[in-house]
Amino acid sequence: MQRRNFVMGSLAALGACSAARSASTTLRVLLTDGQVVYGSSDLTSLQVRRGESQLQIRLRDVRSFHSGAPTSESEAARISRDLPLVGGKDAAASEAALANLVAIGLPVLTPLLSAYKDIDAREPKPLYRLFSRLVPGYADHRDRSLDLIRLAGSKAVRGKLSLTELRLEHDGRQETIPGDRIRTLAPVQSAVERDLELHSLYHCTYVSFLDTGLELSPTSRITSEAEGFVRLDFNEDGWSSDPDGIVDPLPGKRRLQEGFRWGAILGRVGPTGERFLMGSRFDKPAPSAGRLHIVINDNPHWQNNIGSYRMHLKATHAYDLGDAQ
Repeated sequence: MQRRNFVMGSLAALGACSAARSASTTLRVLLTDGQVVYGSSDLTSLQVRRGESQLQIRLRDVRSFHSGAPTSESEAARISRDLPLVGGKDAAASEAALANLVAIGLPVLTPLLSAYKDIDAREPKPLYRLFSRLVPGYADHRDRSLDLIRLAGSKAVRGKLSLTELRLEHDGRQETIPGDRIRTLAPVQSAVERDLELHSLYHCTYVSFLDTGLELSPTSRITSEAEGFVRLDFNEDGWSSDPDGIVDPLPGKRRLQEGFRWGAILGRVGPTGERFLMGSRFDKPAPSAGRLHIVINDNPHWQNNIGSYRMHLKATHAYDLGDAQ
């Protein structure tokens, strides 16, 4: 996705979607052509149409907005290209495809559900788990076209938010973007905290990274604490590990797997970012801006993994774009 940085003016909605002009809020906006726009807005509330009623939501309570409108031509092309890559033999291509599909969000639901086959052995297939990354169970709805507004406290609203335009100011210039080009919108959070579970079968290197749902900014700082025990072999205690990884592998086995201890918790920013050790404790500035993913280090023989880690994660000056999945 391309990135552009602007100072954002006002975000107008049809009807009464506006409020008192006061302190501005930094927003992240994904457009339907794949571009990401950053800037500030003095909007303080949004109004959502739910049937015959109108619901006004304070912007400070909003974690992210996701449009359920039909795909643009470029989004439809990206979905057709990326869905077949999910869970394929090329792990890097699968991760990149997942990142693209999750970014598009709700419009992926219909082609994804159509792609599923009614068979056994769905786990740990990333394609099957993609559904919960697009919409959490508590926010699903029979009408797939409804917008989704994620709120504080793991709450959600499904309805329609009609944005007419997005007016931007940049270096003294104004730019207006039609509201129907907005796919997602999220206000920056001073800090986001969440508790995660990393399962050794689902969230291991050659299956899928855990998507924290958080996008880091250039000024974000990550802190985390993790505990737990995983086994990379069902019945061989020598292949068991805590979040820092196996210190002394069994005789004859290599000490590191792709530069890191077996079983260690690793982080990565974006689908192609360099991995870094997080382990049982981590407290550092974000290595780069982008969506944070976490994984348990392992090789392609993951079928005999069992057990999980628990992690408490905090990111400052970050965007809360979705639940951790």
